[in-house]
Amino acid sequence: MQNDLIADTTAHLRRHHRAKGAVDDTRERIVAAAIAQIHRHGHVKTTMADIAQHCAMSPANVYRFFPTKAALVEAVSEVWLGVTEEHARNVALRPKSAAERVRDYIVEVHEFVRDRHTFEDEVHETCVAASVERWPCMVRHEQALTDIFASILADGVRSSEFDIDDVPKTAAVMRSAMMKFHSPILVAQFHRENLVEQAIELSDFLVNAIRARANFCAV
Repeated sequence: MQNDLIADTTAHLRRHHRAKGAVDDTRERIVAAAIAQIHRHGHVKTTMADIAQHCAMSPANVYRFFPTKAALVEAVSEVWLGVTEEHARNVALRPKSAAERVRDYIVEVHEFVRDRHTFEDEVHETCVAASVERWPCMVRHEQALTDIFASILADGVRSSEFDIDDVPKTAAVMRSAMMKFHSPILVAQFHRENLVEQAIELSDFLVNAIRARANFCAV
């Protein structure tokens, strides 16, 4: 699981770096170093001096790019959360029916969060802080996941699979129902339960609730 997270975040940073046109090598180096340090020691114990040493630069240079440790930790969290969003987008774009993608989204985002954000103590500690303290990156992340899910519902409406009057509102309500499976806090709390089986049951229930009556059948 640890290797998966490291590989995912490294790949995400590279894609993000290319998308920005490699404008700021130093900033990306600092974020990459912070990811490594926080993954090893947690965000509470990691210091700006540790990160500067990892980058072979002075702490003053780190502060040029990130005025506070909190700003740098949030940048790290944004990368970790962005990896989850990329996975969710890939699920949403699969060449499958909307109903199948609803199930895939609920189950696979759960598995992704479980494997990468829940049982790595230092990562989980940071994700919990972002959730409880409502860091801006977490607020943006939750809206991004809702928007991605809404895109699946909208596809279902266009293909006449789903009968939905208000796609954004429906997506938001359904995303609330998924929190037990997608919140690192709740996934950790209920990890002894069969959450995958419950996620499948929830997906079946939600799909049947919005399925166009003419197309009503099991997924």
